[in-house]
Amino acid sequence: MAFQQGLSGLSSSSQALDVISHNVANANTTGFKASQTVFADVYSSTLGADPYKQVGSGSRVAAIRQNFSQGSITETGNSLDMAINGDGFFMVKRPVLGDNQMYYTRAGEFQLDKDGYVITATGYQLLGYPGTAGAGDAVPIKVPYDTGTPRETSTVDMTLNLDANQPVMTGTFNPNDPKTYNFSTTVVTYDSLGIAHNLNLYFVRTAAGNPSTWNVYGSLSGDPATDPTATPAGNPVNLGSLQFDASGALTGGSPLSFSGITLANGATIGGPVGASDSTIDINLTATQFALPSSVNTISQDGVPAGELASVSVTKEGQVQARYTNGNVVTVGTVAIASFRNPNGLVSMGDNLWISSLESGPGVAGTPGAGTRGFITGGAVESSNVDLTAELVNMIVQQRAYQANAQSIKTQDQILQTVINLR
Repeated sequence: MAFQQGLSGLSSSSQALDVISHNVANANTTGFKASQTVFADVYSSTLGADPYKQVGSGSRVAAIRQNFSQGSITETGNSLDMAINGDGFFMVKRPVLGDNQMYYTRAGEFQLDKDGYVITATGYQLLGYPGTAGAGDAVPIKVPYDTGTPRETSTVDMTLNLDANQPVMTGTFNPNDPKTYNFSTTVVTYDSLGIAHNLNLYFVRTAAGNPSTWNVYGSLSGDPATDPTATPAGNPVNLGSLQFDASGALTGGSPLSFSGITLANGATIGGPVGASDSTIDINLTATQFALPSSVNTISQDGVPAGELASVSVTKEGQVQARYTNGNVVTVGTVAIASFRNPNGLVSMGDNLWISSLESGPGVAGTPGAGTRGFITGGAVESSNVDLTAELVNMIVQQRAYQANAQSIKTQDQILQTVINLR
């Protein structure tokens, strides 16, 4: 009598139960992909066998295939967490010199290490492209802590109205005497070291005809080392005059230039680093109406020094670092690898796969390129295990195991009957 069929059935069901148990155990594992057991029947091949009289020899496990369907996206509140919404895999490497093995993962639980590299929970470095390049070799993404580099002010933009009812000033202008000028305002500017300086602007009406003219004076304060030949104490520099026509429209004078600025601390403002003579361009969009003098908008292009405040990821995979000075720097773009045959990937544990001859090499690209999915920042992809289906499959395999055991028992009883014949 043959026991092969029952034994093969027991072995197949046992392996299927192992796969189901593995799926159930990873129902809460981020980025996990459920596996499915593929069975095949077994027939003994005999030369010249009668196709109408073949008896099978049982079953075997032909393959254990992974299901790479999309898992649900779950928000985590961690800005560095990422979920791929679509096809593709994150590319990661071990931070070990000489280890060139590329690993792939769908688990997007990332964080910064002490050196600023974006790493997985198990210490593998996330790979991407520098800045927004999206091409070239994928390298570890690093978020600099101290690139909130200060930028000196070179341009000031301002929109304002100068009151048409203001009188003409006939006396000598004195910044310390408000009666000698009609209006003043201040904008904070920054030198190349990130030190703040108040740029004070004074507006003095000098003629009320057509054109109506206003002289503009400027000074830098907040730094006692300002060169007295450039911004004499108590005697700001005359930057020029503004002209308005009878309808209150600005007809000339803008932009103004505050030139000849030198700072004794070695910093510069308004010009390239190391320049001995710097200039701040002041662009004025002005009107002269019968309304109180006021500034509507004011801006300047300088920023102080800053420190890393937060990191976020866009759907295109751009890792953006935000600094306390307002700078936003794209430090890298996440690389996504795609495969012709994901089922050929070899599982390595820790939510990692490596490529094989069956999968083919991973083809790197940016999120959204080709069939690659986009990135959802601040979220992770949950396991795609359907727990209900797995529990039902467990019952099915349990019954199959019991039935195969029963077939062996029946074969044993028949064999015992034959042995007992006398």
